[in-house]
Amino acid sequence: MKCLQCEVETNNPKFCSTSCAAKYNNRIRPKRRRRRYFCKSCGVETGYRRNYCASCNPTRPRDFGNVTLAEIKSRTRYQANAWIRNLARRAYYASNKPQHCIQCGYSRHIEICHLKPIQNFPESATISVVNSLDNLVALCPNCHWELDHGILSL
Repeated sequence: MKCLQCEVETNNPKFCSTSCAAKYNNRIRPKRRRRRYFCKSCGVETGYRRNYCASCNPTRPRDFGNVTLAEIKSRTRYQANAWIRNLARRAYYASNKPQHCIQCGYSRHIEICHLKPIQNFPESATISVVNSLDNLVALCPNCHWELDHGILSL
């Protein structure tokens, strides 16, 4: 018998090797192509299995400055303060404030902390008020701990 792919003489009734079998079967029955997804609002192609593009996503607010603390807490399943701190880091790094600890000058690792804690703000306060640059300061981990425990005052 001859191989269906390369037509070499073989004892096997169809193929001479597994690679010839794979080449033949892949040519006859090609693999599925990945489905493309498009935004339901504007029609732009989105990532894998996404219904909306980043600009049209109805579940995410576009401007976090006008969102209240109550809205953030209702949208997140847990750790709402982590979202707020993440937005604070973005705001701080986008500004031209110093990128080192303002207390000791350490610059290898800084943490952006709130002078007035997030929990002291009312639920109706907006993110722009909580994360205003007057309320944010860069501290090293040691100075941040001291500030949180009342040892350090700024």
